[in-house]
Amino acid sequence: MQRMAYDIILWDWNGTLLDDCDYCAEIINGMLSRRGMPERSREEHGQLFDFPVIRYYERIGFDFKSEPFEVLSHEFIEGYYANVKGCALKAGSRRILTDLQQAGYRQAVLSASYQDHLEEQIGYHQLTSHFEALIGIDTVHATGKTGRGCDWISESGVDPARVLLIGDTMHDAEVATGMGIDCWLVCGGHHPASRLESTGRRCMANLESVEALLLS
Repeated sequence: MQRMAYDIILWDWNGTLLDDCDYCAEIINGMLSRRGMPERSREEHGQLFDFPVIRYYERIGFDFKSEPFEVLSHEFIEGYYANVKGCALKAGSRRILTDLQQAGYRQAVLSASYQDHLEEQIGYHQLTSHFEALIGIDTVHATGKTGRGCDWISESGVDPARVLLIGDTMHDAEVATGMGIDCWLVCGGHHPASRLESTGRRCMANLESVEALLLS
């Protein structure tokens, strides 16, 4: 198998390797329903989903004057981690990670999940051995996904030109720009293809397409 000119594949987790998009929409719809607000379709969630997440909550219609964002965020997080182990990996994820590892690619995960939650989820799916680093958000630095990624670049001494970020949202494209690295976006995640294409980054139909190009 041949390789492209990248040394490290930096994966997003939620929506890219973990298939949790419908699950997240279900939790948000439950929150809306409990407040007598109309639920949203999966397509609407994809069009409204945004970063920072507070913008998503605003666009969905939550009223922060009557209920602080912090309360809503805690409710979502509590609901999410209650049953997230029921979410499967994206189709082909495990095999693709193995194939890329065997082809000589180094791999890591960069996620907006809290560090301990990220480590727990990846351990649960028995994927830890595929990655040399799991980079989540920590409450000590609180620098967000871009900041954590930049810290990792600086601390590890890797050449940004040899790093490829693979994600499923417009935010992943923004993170890659902030880190000075390349980025491919995979359809079928939290943002629809139309929003991903608006970033000008390479958009892939699925993870199999990513693998095919990386090993072509």
